[in-house]
Amino acid sequence: MVVGFRKPEAVVGIFAFEVSSVMSKLVHLWESLGYEQVDRLRKFMSDSVGLKELVSHDTDFIRGLIRGELFENMIPLTKFVARLGKNHCSDLRLKDFEHAVGDLINHGVDPFGWVLPYEEMGKEAKKMESFMSVAAVLHDRMKLVSHLEGTRNHMDGPIWLEIQNKIELKRLDVAKLKEESLWNMNFNYIGILLARSVFTIFNRIKSVYGVPQLMAKDTGHTSSTPSPSIFNKYKLFDAPPDTLGAAALALKYADIVILIEYLVRSPVYVYTTRRDKLYNMLPAKMRAMLSERLPPVQSSTCSSIKDVAAEKNVAMLEMLEWLAPLAHNTNKCHSMWKRKQKAYASTRSHVLLVQTLYFASQQKTEAAIMELIVGLQYKRRAAEMLCGLEDKAEASIVLEESKSVTV
Repeated sequence: MVVGFRKPEAVVGIFAFEVSSVMSKLVHLWESLGYEQVDRLRKFMSDSVGLKELVSHDTDFIRGLIRGELFENMIPLTKFVARLGKNHCSDLRLKDFEHAVGDLINHGVDPFGWVLPYEEMGKEAKKMESFMSVAAVLHDRMKLVSHLEGTRNHMDGPIWLEIQNKIELKRLDVAKLKEESLWNMNFNYIGILLARSVFTIFNRIKSVYGVPQLMAKDTGHTSSTPSPSIFNKYKLFDAPPDTLGAAALALKYADIVILIEYLVRSPVYVYTTRRDKLYNMLPAKMRAMLSERLPPVQSSTCSSIKDVAAEKNVAMLEMLEWLAPLAHNTNKCHSMWKRKQKAYASTRSHVLLVQTLYFASQQKTEAAIMELIVGLQYKRRAAEMLCGLEDKAEASIVLEESKSVTV
């Protein structure tokens, strides 16, 4: 009879890549909650005219949008850790992870002492980044071996042997990387690492931004009474009605604003060549409204058009000072989201939806865009009529040199 025999703990294996992806998202969320990022976001909330003009002047409302987004981003990661604990870990604490995290969120209870001090969590984040880096190299090496094997199968003779030798060398690299990576870690170790990260991040969100209102309600759950997943009970993060996010127009309108910004800062002839493109980007409703807002050329004198164009030009620049950053952040946020869909794509951008046009009032944004387009029209008309010049190209050049209308 064998005494003291113990079954080896299961290792992560092929799940290493999924674990690495979850670690990447956790590290990114943790970094967004760092002191510097939090201070930067608070300054944005205080200084952003666009946020106040298009979203809300209510700081508590804005803070609620931020914490709602952060909690929403945590939900799939928390579910992953819960599944990992139930299906692969022998540690009973991890099997009870879902109940434990519910206690933390709803009652502020940390039953297993998983919430780490700020500095300790920074060290854990560095550790996860190291795991992620090795996992990315392992992934690439395994893909290379697979590619070489496919190529080898179509070869024969000396070339086949040469490729086979390369495959053997790369397989040795892969085996070494597996030994040093998440692949060879046991599930309990990884489960505890992820659980601590989830608990610490939730605790940090609560301490900085508070608890989302729906999550703060008592779910009837206690640590000793099993209940369905707390994360299946609520939808935390729907965009408010009448916003660009609710209408799925945030990215479209961001592109329009960015094009307008370019045209405002360009010579008039550029607007003339790009006018059709801008017009075609507008929704039908805005195209219909535009004709009613165009400057009445027939009844206006050259000097009056010029004066209005100068005023509109100043107004356009002032508006773009607060509107354009939201548009650029919208594009940046979309690009970041697309990169996240690719394996091992990393980003250090920490743009939240509240810094984009996602929560912007659709009506107010459309009104701002309309003002900008009307201003562009006045600028073009002034160039055409300036001093009675008939040559539009010459008028454009003169206008760009005029201090009163220069962008």
